[in-house]
Amino acid sequence: MLSTMKMVDSTYYRQTVGNYPSGVTVVTARDTETGADLGLTVSAFTSLSLEPPMVLLSIDARSKSHPHLMVGAPIGVSVLAEDQLHLAVQFARHGLDRFAGVNIVRRSSHRDNSTSIDSRDDVGVPLIGGAAAWFLGTVTDRYVGGDHVILTVTVDDCGWEEETRPLIYQRGKLHHWPDELG
Repeated sequence: MLSTMKMVDSTYYRQTVGNYPSGVTVVTARDTETGADLGLTVSAFTSLSLEPPMVLLSIDARSKSHPHLMVGAPIGVSVLAEDQLHLAVQFARHGLDRFAGVNIVRRSSHRDNSTSIDSRDDVGVPLIGGAAAWFLGTVTDRYVGGDHVILTVTVDDCGWEEETRPLIYQRGKLHHWPDELG
């Protein structure tokens, strides 16, 4: 019976979950009405399936971006590199142009169509240049999970930079990849 169960304090729960290190991603899409680029920092990201290739994202339901991440929407996920800490902060802020000064790469569903661009009105889902890894796909399903929306994404294409180490999020702080891990 849910009504008689003792609920864990949300602050205590957050601190406990924070002990699990995760990567840091910037999730990108296009505004469904204006075509403008959208982006937000997300640490709740994981691989879901190999066949078909799928990833899972969990996004705060209060996010202004989440209404544009509907089933069928093209989506990009950039796994930030350890030298992109500033981008994790930039894409987590509200009320500013999150893409200002950011090296954007646009990709279609095929690797050989990638181009660096200077203008923001080109077609394609924006990805963060210099990221440790990237995924391009389509939102497959959406589920409500408490105060978050869970997205499953079928991956159409992906890639990584061999010598680039990822940024890590643990205990509420951003960290560089430890040298002893290589």
